Amino acid sequence: MNVLLLGAGCSKSYSASPTGVRMPLARDFFQTYNRLKISENPWVLVGNILNVAHARLGIEPIDFVHADFDIEEFHSMIEQTMLQLLEMPRESMTPELHENLYEHWKAYSELIFLFASVINEIQNGPISETHMRLARCVQEGDRIITFNWDTLMDRALAEVHRWCVDTGYGVTPRGVFRNGWVSPACEHLGDIPILKLHGSSNWITSAPTNDQNGAITLTQRADPSTFYVYECSDQPYATYDGRYMPGYEPYSYGYYPPNIMGDPGKPAREGYVFVRAKPRFPWMPRGTADARGLTSMPLIIPPVKQKQYALFGSLFEQLWRLAETALTRCDRLIIIGYSFPRTDLRSNELIMQAFLKRHAPPQIVIVDPKPDDVAHLFTHVFGAPASNVRTFREYWSETSDPTRLFA
Repeated sequence: MNVLLLGAGCSKSYSASPTGVRMPLARDFFQTYNRLKISENPWVLVGNILNVAHARLGIEPIDFVHADFDIEEFHSMIEQTMLQLLEMPRESMTPELHENLYEHWKAYSELIFLFASVINEIQNGPISETHMRLARCVQEGDRIITFNWDTLMDRALAEVHRWCVDTGYGVTPRGVFRNGWVSPACEHLGDIPILKLHGSSNWITSAPTNDQNGAITLTQRADPSTFYVYECSDQPYATYDGRYMPGYEPYSYGYYPPNIMGDPGKPAREGYVFVRAKPRFPWMPRGTADARGLTSMPLIIPPVKQKQYALFGSLFEQLWRLAETALTRCDRLIIIGYSFPRTDLRSNELIMQAFLKRHAPPQIVIVDPKPDDVAHLFTHVFGAPASNVRTFREYWSETSDPTRLFA
């Protein structure tokens, strides 16, 4: 059995986007966003992001999209402040601290929407040829593990292997959106699951809120591990404020995903009521689609230091357990464009736990322009002999030959 471990370097190989832009990395995310048309769309919310960047980093709003800073560190800073304020005793919260909490909370959510939106814009084009060539090399029984949010590999597998979102993620969604919400099909369409350990740009959950103890929770009544998957739509769907955006290929949608139907959401606790307000600015066009249902948002784990896996119940626990099992049993581990960054300490633990359960390490193939650090990690930390490790010192690109990796 082969296991493919895909990182950002694999997604960066997609060059067929009509936007002319490739997938961003941590330090060029906002520059990438600025090159996309969504940066001119008033429905794309960045106001609180700009306010926090100005207050905390001294970056003027006009200079924000040109600033050179790490999106992972920025989002981690927002998260840390938000969590610290949520943990404060209620009697200690002044109006200023409440306002600060609200601003950081909104900035945190805006970044999640922005991550998914940038990815959806870039991947909204032809199916990736580099991913299809890779898909042709995998067989039933193989596994794909990825920390990427994009759906480039998803579409490629669906094209080559009749893979489908209903059964293809290792975990079953509550519903699939195909021009409306439908139940997942029970038909078995292949056995090459994509285990998306940080969520996906086409996965959907409900908006977060905080409970009476200050803990972050989801607004849905269903178990927090319940999630939904978007596949396609060629007609307007119900979404936040009716802000449907047309013109997207399968597995991609506009800034706002479809609202969740059939879940009324959690009621306000006794003595409280929910208040919803939608500011109407002169430059903000009104959505013309339906707005029924529970407000939804992308289900992705952002690149922060304290990743909130537990917010989604047992969902990610299941996914990481499936990934560990695959790594424990595989004969060959192929790593493309993943460098084991410092903010993903759990990925190191995943490999370590899997290798400790093995009788012998697998064959390891590393594709990276600078593979030495990853190779050193496997030989000096994870205990693989150097003879088991092959490296390809290159960027994954349109000219890369995936058949070499499986030889």
